[in-house]
This record gives sequence, C-alpha cells and structure tokens, in this order.
Amino acid sequence: MTTKENENRQIQTNDDEISLKELILKIREIWKYLLSKWKIIVPIGLLSASLGLVFSFIKTPKYIAELSFSVIEKSSSGGSLSSLAGQLGFNLGSSGGGVFSGNNMIELLQSRNLIERTLLNEVNIDGQQCRLINYYMELNPIEYDEDEEEEVEIISYPLGVDRANFTRKQDSLLYVLGKEITTKKLSINKEKKDVDIIKISFTNPDELFAKLFTEKLISIVSEFYIQTKTQNTKVNLEMMEMRADSVRKEYEHALESQAKYSDQNMNPSKQIVRVEQQKIQTSIQLTGTTYAELMKNIEILKLDLAQQTPLIQVIDSPIMPLEIDRLGKIKGIILGGFLGGFLIVAWLLTVYFYRRIMQ
Repeated sequence: MTTKENENRQIQTNDDEISLKELILKIREIWKYLLSKWKIIVPIGLLSASLGLVFSFIKTPKYIAELSFSVIEKSSSGGSLSSLAGQLGFNLGSSGGGVFSGNNMIELLQSRNLIERTLLNEVNIDGQQCRLINYYMELNPIEYDEDEEEEVEIISYPLGVDRANFTRKQDSLLYVLGKEITTKKLSINKEKKDVDIIKISFTNPDELFAKLFTEKLISIVSEFYIQTKTQNTKVNLEMMEMRADSVRKEYEHALESQAKYSDQNMNPSKQIVRVEQQKIQTSIQLTGTTYAELMKNIEILKLDLAQQTPLIQVIDSPIMPLEIDRLGKIKGIILGGFLGGFLIVAWLLTVYFYRRIMQ
C-alpha cells in the first residue's frame, strides 16, 4: 500500500470520527435545550394527563359480546343414491354449499343480506316484540338537519311488513345502519389458523343489544347455511314425495276398481270377466310395486338429507354481564401525559431547528 493511500485512509477515518463527535455534541445540545424548557414541558404534560383522566370519566364504556363456533360438515350423497335418483328422473347434484367453505364463512357472516336480516329479526324487549333495528335506532339516535327532521322521524320498521315492501328511504337507512355495524362494531376472525373455530366479536354501548345481535346473527347464518347446503336434496325429496302420493292414489283407485268390478260381475266363468280382472290385478301389482319402491327411495333420501345437513356448533356464547371495554383512569393519565409531552417536545424541536436554519 502506498504512502498516499495511507494518508487518504487516515483522512477518511478522521472525518468519520469528527462526524460522530459532532453528532454526539448535537444530541447533547438538543437535550440541554429541552431541559431548559422544563417549565413548559412539565405543565403541558400534567395538563394533558389531567385531560386524559377527565376523558376516562366521560368516555362511554362499550360492552363486548363474543361468540365462537365451528362448522361440522357431514358426508354428502353417494354414488348409488345418485344413480338411483337418476333412474327415477331426479338430479341430486352437489349440495351447493362448497362456496361457503373455509375462510368464506367469515365473509358470509359479514354479508349485507344476513346483517340486514339480523337487524330485521324480532326480539323481545321488556315484554314487547319489536325488530332489532328499531331498538338499535332508539339507542343510537340518527343525526339530521332541521329541515329533514319530519322525514327522518317517520322511518321505522313495523312488525309484519315484508322486506320487499320497504320504501326507498327504509332500504337506504337499513343499508347505512348495516354498514355501520359491519365496519365499526363487528369483528370476525379465526382464533387459530390451523383450527376451524371462528370467533364473532361485537362491541356496542348497550349490553343487551350486543348480546341479542350476536345471538341472532349466528342463528340467521346457521339457518341460511344449512338451507343452502341441503336445498337440492330437499327439492328432490319433495318431488319424490309428490310422485309417491300420485302413485298411491292410483294404487287405491285400482283396488276400488277391482272391488266394484267383482261386485258387478259375480259370474267369473265368462272369459271377458277374467280378462278385465287380470287387467285390474296387473295394475294393482304394478302400482303397488312402484309405490313400495318410491317409499323405500324416500327413506333413503331422508337419510341422505340428514347426512348432508351440517351442524354449526356454538362453543362459547355471550353471557351477561359482558366484558366492558373502558378507558381506565391510570391508562387515561398515561396516554394523556404521553400525548401532551410528545406534542410539546415536537413543537419545541421544530422551533429550535427553524431558528438554527434561519441564523
């Protein structure tokens, strides 16, 4: 290595040492500056801590309703049953519920349709039946302008009024309230990635509403999920039961025809009588056999329906008294003091650097 290279390295090392020294001195200078302003920082910090304490008293506590559940899937229809149904003109197909498997159940719980159906569900409040949305509107008054007061006050959701008959204003308000609940108050997630247990957490200032909404939501979702999973099989079962009823009537009619014909033709020696009796007997045998097979297949379909029906098993449900989410006094003091101290220090540093730059 040449002498010139050694000199360059030495100069670079000295520059680094000078830069580090300057940094340390600058930090000490800033620290002394902040210490000199303690008469400003301390009172502001104490004032902020006091405001945090006051805020902890006036902040409305919120109740948290938590519910956890798991979906227990059962076996679907097998090949022999599908083949049998196909021969009879029925198509079992798939259960139609695969779209809701896995993480999609979380999206289902937050869907607009099911949230609105939950809000429109009937509940008993102090011995009176009302819709959950009306109770929610009583607890959370709607903000409106003075010129809109008359219009807003008439919006309600009476019992017995079908969803399809709602006005545009009722639909709009229902959508707004449902979205507010979904985005601000409802939280749904898996407790663990490797465990299929879903947790619903709903936060609201009213304890009773939090409990009722969470329970009604899981009830509505469970009903919708099971109905969707078993819809095809139920339709096929209803069609087969209708066909069985029709065959049974034909069988009974054939029995009545045989009895009437026997009464009207007491002399069986005539050949025409024997032919007609044979026709009626053949009809009885065919319809009887068909009816027996249909009843057998109906029982198979019922068993298959039971096997397809999933079970939403609630593990933990909300029980009063619910957990309260409130800002504690100590926490309020610490957060208030920290926030106030941080802001005043940031302001003082801004003033300090501005003055140094302008010098």
